[in-house]
Amino acid sequence: MGPVHKPRVRPRGVLEAWLERLRGREQRLVRASAEAPLLLLSYPRGGRAVAEEIETACARTFPRLNPEIRVPYEGVFERLPTLVVVLLRPRNLCDCLGHHHPRGTESRLTRRLAADLGSPVGEIDLAYEAIRRWEPQPLAAMAVGDLGSRLPDLHFQAALLAVWLHELEHLAFARSAEHETRTRSNWFYTCAMAQLVAEESGAAYGMAASLPPRP
Repeated sequence: MGPVHKPRVRPRGVLEAWLERLRGREQRLVRASAEAPLLLLSYPRGGRAVAEEIETACARTFPRLNPEIRVPYEGVFERLPTLVVVLLRPRNLCDCLGHHHPRGTESRLTRRLAADLGSPVGEIDLAYEAIRRWEPQPLAAMAVGDLGSRLPDLHFQAALLAVWLHELEHLAFARSAEHETRTRSNWFYTCAMAQLVAEESGAAYGMAASLPPRP
């Protein structure tokens, strides 16, 4: 998932990739919900804080969202392997917020796990700093003026979940059209932000949107 333009390779992204190789990576196992697959977060060594933020989003924020927001993705979870590796990096070289990795393109870690477990293991990646800076609905965010420093935290939780679900849907439905998948994940972001903002301050967020059907 990412901006629709020709990918650009940024020197900063190249440097971060090299530093990651030098430092190595750590892993954390996360259960998002009873319906979702187990997640193995793989993150740069020293990135424990962001791994904890992502665990909070998947394991605490997502399960407490209203059922009508979560239920549309149950069909996605049903089609996924029982374990999905989530490769975390600050940014992707191509500027995208995340990717799903089709069978045969996974990392060495995922291939080794699949061989050891004797069953398929899925893989996606999330660019957490790019997601943090993503502004899908700047006008709606500006209209919520009384949350102060809490608004970026709520945005990050909702945005992480939206991109996570977006890439999981592509992983589950290999032929799903990008436009339709993006429309559903944008719908999820709007609904999640509306609930989180209402719980935090009672304020309204954005405009109600209808969920497009999955083909």
